[in-house]
Amino acid sequence: MTTDFQLGHNCPHLTIEEEVLLGADRRELPTRQPVASASRIRITANDDVTIPKEGLFSRASLSGSLSGPFKVIKNENTVTVSNRTQQAADIVLPIGQRVETSRVVDVLNAAFRNNDVSLLAQNTNGFVLITDFSDQGPASQVRVGGPSGVSLGFVHQTRARGRKVYPSWDFAEREVVNVTPGLQSVRYVSTRFPKFNERVRGNPVFKVSYTTYQQQCRRCQGWGIENDYRIAASGNPLLIENEDLLNQDVLKVLSTVRNSNPFHPEYGTLLLTRIGTKALGDAAVSINEDIITALSVFQRLQDFAGRYQAITPRQRLASVISIDTTPSDFDPTIFEAVIVAANAANVPVVITTVFAAPGTAALAGSNGLSLGLAGFGLDPRTRTIPGVAPR
Repeated sequence: MTTDFQLGHNCPHLTIEEEVLLGADRRELPTRQPVASASRIRITANDDVTIPKEGLFSRASLSGSLSGPFKVIKNENTVTVSNRTQQAADIVLPIGQRVETSRVVDVLNAAFRNNDVSLLAQNTNGFVLITDFSDQGPASQVRVGGPSGVSLGFVHQTRARGRKVYPSWDFAEREVVNVTPGLQSVRYVSTRFPKFNERVRGNPVFKVSYTTYQQQCRRCQGWGIENDYRIAASGNPLLIENEDLLNQDVLKVLSTVRNSNPFHPEYGTLLLTRIGTKALGDAAVSINEDIITALSVFQRLQDFAGRYQAITPRQRLASVISIDTTPSDFDPTIFEAVIVAANAANVPVVITTVFAAPGTAALAGSNGLSLGLAGFGLDPRTRTIPGVAPR
């Protein structure tokens, strides 16, 4: 049995960590595509912190300038620690010539708990670090006093205050000119992007992860289909087999321009050239003929490959039951082809594809191969397919 990488997927229209330069006003983050969902956006700064919509604030933290062990003498072994609204007064430290930092931290935290004060003492490489957890930003404060404060290194700096690291942000909109490729048409579209409510200080590197609209998606170019490898959570590439592999192999041959493969010049179709000449005749008939020719070549190549590798009956093309090619209701330059085939295990396989200059777009068939449905507004589930009962 053979397998292959799964190439076609529904495009999530998701951009991961796009680096965005701060605007000239030091507030705007103009992403390359408009942001579609306010609940699926993440802004990070310097690959370090995530900035919530309400802004990012630091807590007040105060560190002593001396590392332990500390010299704590009798009658000078009390310290007072407070935040903006709470105070743990006259904390009695153990007396000694070499009082370990961890012991001082345990005594301070016990006093904070007993006095119900939202402070936390930590041992950071021998230094005593005290942090306020009652608030954030400028409202968060820590103050150390008392005789033992000097012994712990709180001499020149005895108080600290939190700060606003990054301001809050919201969304802004503006109209931009969008030129349709290959056409002389210009239209104005509204684009939405994040914008800080205040000027940002410094020069941080911002990265934005977000979802966008299908029409403006650079990942799938607006087709709704992403053709690329994908890696599963296990770290292995996603693979397909059996009917799904047959489905994808047929789509490959239909999407390949004939004579583009120097080893198999007969492989592929001339379908893209048919689209360009559809006004001169019945394009649907020509497309059907090209599909039949391409699938005949594909069958011969499968027979030849079967001499050297195992091709299961479920992935081998046995016959073509029907081909139904129709122009799109909303755009006569687009044709949809629904192919009903049978594999060697006598299981019907439905392959649906859309042909449009300058390219083709494959849609999902009955086997569930995820190749996108909404690229052209055509959904095979809403149509009656010849030879297959509606689901």
